[in-house]
Amino acid sequence: MDRNRVEAYRLALFGRLVMGVAHEIDNHLSVVLGFAELIQLPGGKEGKVADGASKILAAGDRISALVKQYARYVRPHEPAPELFSPAEMVPEILLFARYDVTRGGVAFDLGEVPPGAVSADRRDVALALMAILFNASEAVMAREGGKVSLRVERRGADWCFRVEDNGAPVDPSLLPRFLEEGFTTKGEGHQGLGLAVAAHLCAGWGGRLDLSPLPGGGLSAALVVPGR
Repeated sequence: MDRNRVEAYRLALFGRLVMGVAHEIDNHLSVVLGFAELIQLPGGKEGKVADGASKILAAGDRISALVKQYARYVRPHEPAPELFSPAEMVPEILLFARYDVTRGGVAFDLGEVPPGAVSADRRDVALALMAILFNASEAVMAREGGKVSLRVERRGADWCFRVEDNGAPVDPSLLPRFLEEGFTTKGEGHQGLGLAVAAHLCAGWGGRLDLSPLPGGGLSAALVVPGR
């Protein structure tokens, strides 16, 4: 898989996230507009203006941070390692990815992210992780009580981002094919690129993507990033 294919997938995936970004921005704009209207009302002006201005500035800061984070992760680039904290990266991408991951009533559970730093391409690790999350979400979206979980763990010097879902039972013999470009069990409309892109990016930084079926149905996908 060449880099152009990866970047085309990045743009397609982030195109899906526009609704989530719009949803978050709309929430904060409601605060801006609501307190702007409140300030205009007569009576008790001094305290009202101070409180309203504070709320407006806070909402504006959140909108600015959201747009900057989205721009950081969507921008095509040549991979380059950097030192970053998963405890910062994971909440950043979930800020605009959670909306899409939880479509169709999917429940999402995030465990505590341990402190520490990773040396890898931050945007590519994020892309691989989001690809795995969306694959898991799609696997359970049509199922009542569908659940997706994300756990970030230290394994010695290595980091493991483990995504699990409670989707349909997985045939273990098909697991190697899940990492092939274009292979999918989800039917028409699915390109079968997410796990293939994640595995390709893993190989680029010396990591790996471990897949295993879960008892009772569903898949465990562990994105392993080697420590530095």
